[in-house]
Amino acid sequence: MSPRTLEQNTEIRAKTRMRILTASMKLFGERGFEGTSVNAIATEAHMAKGLIYNHFDTKVDIVKGLVEMMMEMGEELMAPNQEFESSKHHLKHIIDDFFNFIERQTQIMSWMLPMAFQIGRYPFVTELVAGKIKSVMGISEQLFNDLGYPDPKQEAWFFGALIDGVGMDHILINNYETQKMHQYILTKYELNNL
Repeated sequence: MSPRTLEQNTEIRAKTRMRILTASMKLFGERGFEGTSVNAIATEAHMAKGLIYNHFDTKVDIVKGLVEMMMEMGEELMAPNQEFESSKHHLKHIIDDFFNFIERQTQIMSWMLPMAFQIGRYPFVTELVAGKIKSVMGISEQLFNDLGYPDPKQEAWFFGALIDGVGMDHILINNYETQKMHQYILTKYELNNL
């Protein structure tokens, strides 16, 4: 058997890190930060505890990794690696991708929600979250400016609150009419005919 390439090792590390983060998110969501041990994370991730310490020095670092992962998901929705025909097409892409994500990743969303409510309790992530939110809101504000909104900053914050609320309702309300809300938002922003 030949030795692994650098690319193979990098891919294995990334997959292992994701297993740790996914297991942590689930347990932090169910038990809280204080109620979750590194041993429990290792058990949930089906790996040795020592392997976790190859990726994260402390449980606090795992939370930072989770916050970075959640915020990167938001940044990827707002600033995908592609060009759009117009700002309207960009906004439609963001909305469609968001709804596709919550439909495909309901379980991850259900773990993220309790985590999101706990994050504010930990000063060690507040600065990270603030910086990431500022970045996402800057992209959103520029988009609404390009679309000609008179107060793009307020529209960006409104849009963020709307998306957050839909994500929460999708998880918390049985039989939430996610597809109807998707169409309603597209109609509100006059994007149905794109």
